Amino acid sequence: MIRAGVVAGLMVAVAGHAHGKPPPAKVLPRLPPPPPHAYVRPAPPLPMLPSVARVRVEAARDRVVVLEEVTLPRGDWVSGGLDLHVAFGAPGTPVAVDARLAAAVPGTGEAHGEDAGEPVTVEPVAGRVGGAQALLGKPQMAGVLVRVKESQLRHAYAASEVALLRVRSLLSAPAADPSGKRDVVVRLGAPGGTPLTLGRIQLVSLEPHPWITRAEANLCGAEADPWPLSVALLPKPATAPPPPASSPIAPSMAVRHASDDLCVRWWTAN
Repeated sequence: MIRAGVVAGLMVAVAGHAHGKPPPAKVLPRLPPPPPHAYVRPAPPLPMLPSVARVRVEAARDRVVVLEEVTLPRGDWVSGGLDLHVAFGAPGTPVAVDARLAAAVPGTGEAHGEDAGEPVTVEPVAGRVGGAQALLGKPQMAGVLVRVKESQLRHAYAASEVALLRVRSLLSAPAADPSGKRDVVVRLGAPGGTPLTLGRIQLVSLEPHPWITRAEANLCGAEADPWPLSVALLPKPATAPPPPASSPIAPSMAVRHASDDLCVRWWTAN
């Protein structure tokens, strides 16, 4: 009788558990909401088709100055200023950046020798800000916002149909590899998806004697044509550099892609 009672009790307990309330479901921890999307206002299209008339790299033992001269034809411009995004090149963030706007000599893409141009406001930015057009480099790259005022454009276009924007970047000198080679990456651009035409490339030694013995340049990037580009080396080295494996071509003849940058390399005497 005792054994039968125990079995009956167990059966009642099991039945009670089977018909009881199920255990509460586990509550998963709530994930934090996704961060709000950073909206960047689209930039209005540029009223002109710019081009990079000249890239000039001035090298010394302790510093490098990169000058980019961008032509801004009047085009369809009637009024208003221009906000332009200029991305930093490599290596590293520049020590300083400045910009000036001048009137270009017709047919040359260069400013008058005595015209230093008007200073243009430059502001550091982490990437392209709303309303600014990506002029040089990719919009997501850190760089500077160049604000060209309407009055500055009017002054330049009063003297010429083409304005010249000069952007200068001061860099710490890049380290040399065992062969004495140093290099920099200069940002090109493709406003509205159209790659800018590249004009002349110059490399200038700032040392008191012919310090740079050899210079090379080519487009660089995922889609870049690696064909060498012609570079004017100033002053000319004391001895002629070895001939390149392939004859350089004029930068304006190179096939350009929107993702291309410009790589400039040079070798020094010591």
